[in-house]
Amino acid sequence: MTKSFTAIAILKLRDEGKLALDDPAEKYVPEMKSLVYPTSDSPRITIRHLLSHAEGFPEDNPWGDQQLADTDEQMAALITSGIPFSNAPGIAYEYSNFGFAILGRIVANVSASHPPDKTAAYTRYVAEHVLKPLGMTSTTLAPASVPADRLAHGYRWEDEQWKNEPLLANGSFGSMGGMLTTLSDLGKYVGAFLAG
Repeated sequence: MTKSFTAIAILKLRDEGKLALDDPAEKYVPEMKSLVYPTSDSPRITIRHLLSHAEGFPEDNPWGDQQLADTDEQMAALITSGIPFSNAPGIAYEYSNFGFAILGRIVANVSASHPPDKTAAYTRYVAEHVLKPLGMTSTTLAPASVPADRLAHGYRWEDEQWKNEPLLANGSFGSMGGMLTTLSDLGKYVGAFLAG
C-alpha cells in the first residue's frame, strides 16, 4: 500500500505545479543522468514511467524489499553505479521497487527547500500532505514509533520453526514499502477514495 501513498504525493506535487508527469526523472534525481540506456534511441525515464512500472528496470522482488533501510547515500551510489534495464522505458510493465524508491527521492527533492535528509523529507511530505489531512494519526513509516504492544510481527518458516522476521528501519527505499497502519486508519484511506 505504500506505493499508493507515494503516487498520491507525486500527484499532489503535480497539482501544486512543482513537477509534470512527463518530466524526465533525472531533472529531480541528478544521479540518473549517468544511466546507460539499453538502446541509443531509448527515451529518458519519466515520472510517468516510474509510476506505471514502465521505466524498463527488471522486476526486483524480493531484492527491493531488502533495501528498505538503505541510507540516502547508499541509494545514490546504487543509481550512480548503474541500474540494469530489461527493456527500454515505456515498452512494458515490469514491477519495480527501485522505481518507487526513485519516486520517493523525487518527492523529497521537490518538496524540500534546501538539501534535505531525503528519507525525512519524503516522510514529512507524506505525513503533512496525505496522512494528516485524512486524519490517519496511527500510520507511519517508522516501525520504532509504534508501541511494542500494537505492532504486528511477521514470521518466516525456517529450520522447522516460525522465526520472527525483523522489521527494517525506514530508509531511502521507504517510499516503495514499509508503511505501517491500523484498520481504522486504513478505513479512512479507503473512504477518501470512495468519497472521490
